[in-house]
Amino acid sequence: MIFGLLLGDSSGANALMYFVMILMSLVAAYLAIVPHEIAHGLVALWNGDPTAKYNGRLTMNPVKHFDLIGFIMMFLMGFGYAKPVPVNPGNFKHYKRGLFAVAIAGIATNIIIAFLSTLFYSLCSYGMFNVKTDQAYNVLVYLKAFFQLLASLNLSLAFFNLLPIFPLDGYRMIESFTSPYNRFCRFMRVNGRYILYGLIGLSLIISMASRYPIPSWFRYFDILGTYRSFFAGNLYNLFINFWRLMIPGVI
Repeated sequence: MIFGLLLGDSSGANALMYFVMILMSLVAAYLAIVPHEIAHGLVALWNGDPTAKYNGRLTMNPVKHFDLIGFIMMFLMGFGYAKPVPVNPGNFKHYKRGLFAVAIAGIATNIIIAFLSTLFYSLCSYGMFNVKTDQAYNVLVYLKAFFQLLASLNLSLAFFNLLPIFPLDGYRMIESFTSPYNRFCRFMRVNGRYILYGLIGLSLIISMASRYPIPSWFRYFDILGTYRSFFAGNLYNLFINFWRLMIPGVI
């Protein structure tokens, strides 16, 4: 997924190009996942819970946040996760307010990063029509691809986490407005992980099957992919159109 965003067909790419692609992919994944988790920990601290701080999770050190499966998912499917930041809601000054604030913090951070990424993407697009050397033009091409990828990954991660499925942030947001005995919340606490695994597995299977000639409608069974591409794609286009209005000459 990541490589497809950078180069549609990289069969003729040289070794240096592959290296640059991999480096950009790693940096983009890092800037999508790690700030998301730090945001959870910081907002939890502001609400009275120092658990993440005491566990050394308020750091940009990727080793502290690394989760192998979540990282591989980010590369294969465009959304993934890091090792969850430990939070103890019992320490919150205001329980429900703190629960909601911590849950939405990571999502908001991803959307802000995506918004700023589309700004830099637009600036690179503008600069490509005004540079006078091939070297500068080529640098802007790579930077433009990087910021496009960074925006896409952050939006994909944001909307993935918005799903109201345990243990994602969307579920936590709903939990902050309901009682502990709410039927939906109780159902999700028991079955949410299995539902999530099923959706991810289905998405991966259909993604692999799409390499072969299959009917176009078959792709709509990829519930996660369809959901992500619709909402993340539309918000990405909205951001780009906003910057087109702000920056003359961007197309």
